[in-house]
Amino acid sequence: MAEEFLSSLNKKITDFSSLPIIKGYYLVLGGGKIGSDFARYTKEKSFPFVVIVDVDKSANAADNSVTVNREELFSLIKDFHKSKVNSGSVYFHCMDVRNVPDILEAGIPEFIIPAVPTHAVVNMAIDMMGSASSENLISAVQIDENDEDMAACFNGILSLLPENIVVFSSPKYGAIMLSYAKTGEICPDNCMGPADYCYNFKREKPETITAHARKLLPSYKGWVFESCQMKPGIGGIKGVEFKEYILSLMEHVKSVNENSYSYPIGDRIFFIATTCNCHGIMNLLKIW
Repeated sequence: MAEEFLSSLNKKITDFSSLPIIKGYYLVLGGGKIGSDFARYTKEKSFPFVVIVDVDKSANAADNSVTVNREELFSLIKDFHKSKVNSGSVYFHCMDVRNVPDILEAGIPEFIIPAVPTHAVVNMAIDMMGSASSENLISAVQIDENDEDMAACFNGILSLLPENIVVFSSPKYGAIMLSYAKTGEICPDNCMGPADYCYNFKREKPETITAHARKLLPSYKGWVFESCQMKPGIGGIKGVEFKEYILSLMEHVKSVNENSYSYPIGDRIFFIATTCNCHGIMNLLKIW
C-alpha cells in the first residue's frame, strides 16, 4: 500500500475511535416500508432522537418526518448529544445511504437500523475505507472461476454452514444468504424472531443464525454484526458493537498492508455478515 494510504488509514482509525456513542440516537437507513413503519413506532414510543436517510426525497418516511439539510442534521445531532432533549420529532435527510459514514462523523448512533435492500454494513465498511484518490482499500469480491484462493475460501465457509439454513449462495459475487425460512416462505411483519423455535413455520432452531455465523470465526477472518430486535419485524445494530468491529477491521486492514510480505493472498480475504436469530447475509471481501 502506498505511504499516503497508510497515513490516511491511521487518521481514519484515530478519528473514528474518538467518536462518541450517542445514547438515544437511532439512525434508520432507508425510508421505505420498513423505515416508515419504524418511524411510526418511534413516535408512538417517544424515542428521543430518530434520523431517517434515503436517496429518494419522496420516500414514504419523508411524509411524517421533518426534512432537514446536511448542515441542520449535523447541528441537530450535536445538540442532542449535548442536551439529550427529546424533541418528539423524527428527522428525514435525503442522501445516498452509501454516504452514511459522513453522518457518523457527528457521532455514532446507539442503534443503526438497516432498512435498505442491500448489505448496508458492507457498503459502509467499503466507503469508510476509501482513500483520498477515490480508490478503496477493501472491496466486495467477484470470484473468477480461476481464482483458486477466493473459491477455496467461499467453498470452505459454505461447507461449515448447515445446508438447511443456506437459502442462496453465489460464488461469483461471494454472497451467502442464511435463513430458517425456506424458499417461498414469508415471515409475518409482527414476528418477534424467537431464538430457539419458529412458531410461524413450526420449526426448531437449535442455534441462531448469528451463532452459526460466529462459529466460522476460528477458521476464517470475519466480522459478524448482530441485528437486535427493535420491534416485531425490525432489527438494529448496536452502535457500540458497530464501532468496535469497524475499528477492528480497520486495524486488520492496516496490519495486512504494513506486513504484506508475511500475508499470503488467501489472508487478504475476509467476510462480513449481518445476522439476527432467524436470517443473515454474508459477503466475502478482499484487502487490496
